[in-house]
Amino acid sequence: MKEFIVCCLFFLLLSCNNNDALFVTVSSNKTQIKFQNTLTSTTKLNILNYLYYYNGAGVAAADFNNDGLVDLYFTGNQTDDKLYLNSGGLQFEDITTKANINNALPWTTGVTTVDINNDGFLDIYICKIGAHNTIKGKNLLYVNQGLDNNGVPRFKEDASTYGLDIASYATQATFFDYDKDGDLDLFLMNHSLYPNSNYGKGALRLEVDQKSGDKLLENKQGKFIDVSSEAGIFQGKIGYGLGVSIGDVTNDGYPDIYVGNDFFENDYLYLNQKNKTFKEVISNDKTTLGHTSHFSMGNAISDLNNDTHMDIISLDMLPENLKTYKTSGLEFPYQTYQYYLKNGYAPQFMQNTLHYNNGNGTFSETAYLSGIAATEWSWSPIIGDYDNDGFKDLYITNGILGATNDMDYINFISNEAIQKQLATEKSQRNLELSKQIPQKKVKNYFYKNNKDKTFSDVTSTWVSHDNSYSNGGTSVDLDNDGDLDLVINNINEEAFVLENTSDQNSKNSYLKIKFKGNSNNIFGIGTIVKAFYKGQVITEENYTTKGYLSSVEPKIHLGFGTTKILDSLQIIWSTNAYQTLKNIEVNQEIEVSYENASKNYYHSILKKQKSFLVNKDSLLNFKHKDSQSLEFNRDQIIPYASTNLGPHIAVSDVNNDGLEDLFITGGKSQASELFIQNKKGNFTSEQSDVFKYDAIHEDVYSVMFDANGDNSKDLLIVSGGNEFKGGAPLQPKLYINNQGKFERDTLQFKNIETNASKVSALDIDNDGDLDISILSNLLPWQFGKTPSQYIFVNDGRGNFSDASLKYGLDFQNSGNVTDIVWVDLNDDTYLDAIVVGYWMPIKIFLNNGDQLLLQKNTNLEKTNGWWNAIKVNDFDNDGDLDFIAGNWGLNTRLQASKSEPITLYSNDFDTNGTVDPVITYYYQKQETPFASKDELVKQIPFLNKKFLSYKDFAEASFKALLPKVKIKEAFKKQVFELGSSYFENRGDNTFKKHELPFMAQISSVNDIALEDFNSDGYTDVLLVGNNYNINTQLGKLDASHGLILLNNKNGFFYESLGQGFNIPGEAKNIKTIKIKGELFYVISINNNTPVFLKANK
Repeated sequence: MKEFIVCCLFFLLLSCNNNDALFVTVSSNKTQIKFQNTLTSTTKLNILNYLYYYNGAGVAAADFNNDGLVDLYFTGNQTDDKLYLNSGGLQFEDITTKANINNALPWTTGVTTVDINNDGFLDIYICKIGAHNTIKGKNLLYVNQGLDNNGVPRFKEDASTYGLDIASYATQATFFDYDKDGDLDLFLMNHSLYPNSNYGKGALRLEVDQKSGDKLLENKQGKFIDVSSEAGIFQGKIGYGLGVSIGDVTNDGYPDIYVGNDFFENDYLYLNQKNKTFKEVISNDKTTLGHTSHFSMGNAISDLNNDTHMDIISLDMLPENLKTYKTSGLEFPYQTYQYYLKNGYAPQFMQNTLHYNNGNGTFSETAYLSGIAATEWSWSPIIGDYDNDGFKDLYITNGILGATNDMDYINFISNEAIQKQLATEKSQRNLELSKQIPQKKVKNYFYKNNKDKTFSDVTSTWVSHDNSYSNGGTSVDLDNDGDLDLVINNINEEAFVLENTSDQNSKNSYLKIKFKGNSNNIFGIGTIVKAFYKGQVITEENYTTKGYLSSVEPKIHLGFGTTKILDSLQIIWSTNAYQTLKNIEVNQEIEVSYENASKNYYHSILKKQKSFLVNKDSLLNFKHKDSQSLEFNRDQIIPYASTNLGPHIAVSDVNNDGLEDLFITGGKSQASELFIQNKKGNFTSEQSDVFKYDAIHEDVYSVMFDANGDNSKDLLIVSGGNEFKGGAPLQPKLYINNQGKFERDTLQFKNIETNASKVSALDIDNDGDLDISILSNLLPWQFGKTPSQYIFVNDGRGNFSDASLKYGLDFQNSGNVTDIVWVDLNDDTYLDAIVVGYWMPIKIFLNNGDQLLLQKNTNLEKTNGWWNAIKVNDFDNDGDLDFIAGNWGLNTRLQASKSEPITLYSNDFDTNGTVDPVITYYYQKQETPFASKDELVKQIPFLNKKFLSYKDFAEASFKALLPKVKIKEAFKKQVFELGSSYFENRGDNTFKKHELPFMAQISSVNDIALEDFNSDGYTDVLLVGNNYNINTQLGKLDASHGLILLNNKNGFFYESLGQGFNIPGEAKNIKTIKIKGELFYVISINNNTPVFLKANK
């Protein structure tokens, strides 16, 4: 901890002396903004009897007196709200009293603005807690009455007139035109209070709780009427709404809603159905977004990568600091988490999430890969183009006065006597206990958009303010100099006003757009702007509620780099009428008017690109069923399970009728099935009796080949899944094809038991018949141990003998192998092997007819990864063979390199007769165990006695945790590469690695298909993946929905984005099949039905 404090002080001093920072903190002596959200705990109101006591308050930016300068309104939890009039030159006047604002009673939360009566003056809507302990309140609406003789706006509280004097546990509100009738409706986000007592099945969200449940109110002739139930809005007591954003995420012209819920409840993504109803997709389909943030706080909807699709950011409280991470409460263990999912909840993990919109109704979560997953206890994502370079950046507010997830404090208050004391709720002792909660006063983060879907932490170079307890905030051009400033509401200290100095230090340009809407929506709320320049499109939407508890002025600010004139500007109003302006000069504010708009943008302009593949309904009456993995019961400290690896598909003409049939493997206790195709393109399950006897086996791979030379396709199945230690469930099964009917050959492979990963049929000895290779990825129940690989030689009549030893120990002991490609690399007519797997480098074996010789000096010696798949082709058309290999991906907490590897230490560290697989990785230049303290002490109990507190554990280095002798003697394996990669053959079977593009790294790549999708003569690639069976501390690899990489003809690939197809779930295997003369791709999905994609040539 001492080193941490010294480090923080060093960076603090560095920051304070950074005279070249993009943002400068403006003193309150200059701004005259003295507001601070001061909290005073009492026995009746503190963190132990109001769980959101430290959640802070918001700030609204708006020009309330229409003088062209943006004013500021601050809310306070226990202090008076304040309204500051902008006098120019970053100076403000407190006009709270003059403006007739009087909101002194607790508890105020969020604030937004709206012109409720369409008189051209912005009004203020304030959220409050309705009734809790001593708090009694209702939401307030301060209606702007216009200006007095001194230009000061006067307000009148008039919420009841509009039906907006709502008494609930209100967090924030947002105004938008949900039904496209031209006026503004209201979504009110509320929160519940008691997470422990309220926890139950997810179906509780379908019940109605008037105080805790969210509300949708329709504007009916100026009166707001609750239509929540009719519209499909969840109103349950399990909602803990902290963040709400509006945006058109489906690009259909109708606004959608994202609600971030704290604790166990799902976030909600409501898709507008265009008929006054919404469909909430996260609870209906867990693959659309994949996982979300767990303890969701503020969120934002914006197009962050300039692809015209709205993306979603949600913040959480994952620490960046390693020691804080180790002392904080983390995720549930895997088995507990599975129970949580079965209770009706969607996958959630403690991390910031960034969901990039794929444009086909799906999203890919990339926060780790994008560099923004961990930012401490975070509240508000304030998005804006702060350097005016054409891409939106990110400012994140941070800090908590009482970090209630500190594990040492949790252990302290878990004492039975203290728990009984807490049950009294209101006492002096409870007040004292609340003051012992550790504080987390940390920096706010600044991230610069790198224009490639990643962000760089520029906190130390862009901003110079101190650590804080910051909550709500807003971005706004306070001084009308063309760049976005920042205003932040802090707890127990004055608000930050951060002046952006890019106008002084940059030649980048900007444009501000002001809106003159229709008579029922004067400020054009919901208008979408698309700016076209230099092949780029910047898209932004005009909504005032942004970030956390806060709001922005109803204008849009865009940056354009050094561009001076825009090609065009499309203005799409909330009614879908649009107008196009051309040749717009930058560095000015323009006003656009609704009266100049016409037609319907979505009928006239919007066009969709052709997709190479098109989803079709599944043609198989088959749903794969895999049991919940038990591997984490045995080894809680491992990063991934080796169970649930199926299903696999084999395609061939079984009955020689000229039509391709399909075989798909089943999970443990599920029989594999054979499907025969008829002339109509339909598939029928046949011969089920043949396979049901071995249903207990977890079949993971199969191959159809002519084993005995009778010109019929026989079937070989291998099993694995790390379920069985040995016996018949791990024996390969050969079925001989007798006139289209399979019969089990019980004599073959009866002496082999292997936890298999793949089986291949090939002629390894060039004798004209097909031999067999069987791969294995593990020794059952022995994490990381090296299994044997097998070669079986065919005598031409379907009798197979084990020739593994003949072909060499190097191949037999090559590693934890997952995939292999047999191909002639050196033109000697013999098939050579390229092998990939876990904890091993990619290996090449040349076949000389007698042995498989391991090749050295291939530049592959340090490619140790967690490789899943490989495909070989001459991708650059230069006459030699290159390959693509699918890896774990780069989108988790784990990273690996040659200098900072992931390491497996296998040893009996606690001398109890059981080998413990301890995995470490490097984080912030420090080797650290992957597992948490709670996980480690269950596997290695002596650690609990050695490190009594989480603080002690966090401060100990890895080498101090375990006996040094045991670490030294441990069997070690390492990983240096996690990125999926293309390996270019330099012409001599040495290879140069090229990491595949961003979207190929967002999840694991489990299989690869090759095809010239765009018919340009170069081979392209289809990638599929995802892995749900990984340790909960790593989240979930679920971001892939299938990706096509197009060959750029120069030896690499680029992403073909905007494709219309979707491959949801854990995709394991790709096969092509002809159906009624047309090409289809069939993708097997773990625990689901196969996906059929039709080639759209």
